[in-house]
Amino acid sequence: MAKNIILYDQFCYLCQQSKKIITALDWFNVFEWKSLQSYQATNKLSEEEKQELVGEIHLRKKNGETLTGFYAVRFVLLRCVLTFLLGVLAYLPKADLIGNPLYRWVAKNRYHLFKNKCENGTCRIH
Repeated sequence: MAKNIILYDQFCYLCQQSKKIITALDWFNVFEWKSLQSYQATNKLSEEEKQELVGEIHLRKKNGETLTGFYAVRFVLLRCVLTFLLGVLAYLPKADLIGNPLYRWVAKNRYHLFKNKCENGTCRIH
């Protein structure tokens, strides 16, 4: 059976930590992780597509649909037993009015938040 694929930046501290946490919470093994670096090596992407991938989390659902940012996070939260209730809350009407800005703020400020842990300045993208 195919899995939902989460694309992450293997050099980003926040991405690495997110992968560790979600992998530990993925009791039903519904997610597969692929680094952006290996994905870019095997798929022909425009510069715009590369920038989008580096800017926020991308999740490719089993049905081929792609979710990004807050929408990818809430999809993940809903499928992990220990974060299920957070996932339900994230699907409430208008939850994206808080979730999207919060996700974008963290993504934009990840270098400032994790600069001591970020290798090679990768988090400095924004």
